[in-house]
Amino acid sequence: MSSDSILRNAILGGAFTYSARPDPVPGDLRMSWGIAVLVLALFFSHGKKSNFQKLQFMAHAVRLREGREEVRGLLSGEYNAADVSVRVEPSLNRAVAFAHALQLVTIKKGTSVSLTDSGKKMAEAILKEGDTLKDEVSFLGDVAPKMTDILMKRVWRLEDII
Repeated sequence: MSSDSILRNAILGGAFTYSARPDPVPGDLRMSWGIAVLVLALFFSHGKKSNFQKLQFMAHAVRLREGREEVRGLLSGEYNAADVSVRVEPSLNRAVAFAHALQLVTIKKGTSVSLTDSGKKMAEAILKEGDTLKDEVSFLGDVAPKMTDILMKRVWRLEDII
């Protein structure tokens, strides 16, 4: 019998136990966080609605302190659109899908997302909590009302470079 088959027999014939352990999941991949950020972004937006470009921009920026600072700098004139990082945030698409299934948002023509009455109640509950998502609440409360289509056009198309 070769040593390979001895090892194989020892492994296959041995007793194994398995203990489930939780896997750490980054905050931006947790649906509870993603849905809360979506609901808050819409709550602070004009008319409690937004298009996907604005939501993608805010969802990416809200994740990290540096991103929040960049966007605040863009709005204050400290940075131009080319200085701000922007990307499509896959977690936002999942959050919108789950929030829609939970009837927290409505989606119109695949381009606009609006907060429902249930979504407004959820946002108000988060705000009432106080300590929950305080960095996100502060950022979205400052930034979401100032997000304009013109600004998003500059950011996404990088018109400042030309």
